[in-house]
Amino acid sequence: MSTATTALLAAFEVLPESDKQQFVSEVCRRAPPFDSGALDDQVAAQAGDDLAALLAQEEHDAPAR
Repeated sequence: MSTATTALLAAFEVLPESDKQQFVSEVCRRAPPFDSGALDDQVAAQAGDDLAALLAQEEHDAPAR
């Protein structure tokens, strides 16, 4: 990673959340198209499992209503 990229990431970390969201939106809008190739079934299944575990943990940690 270049020093310029490292500096951008460091500056990004100190931004307020709303600025981070706007910045990411602009980066994604300007990024060139990217094709990562075919999605492997095992990778997709693992991503689903990871997401389910994350959501379950967030639900567990959320205060009762």
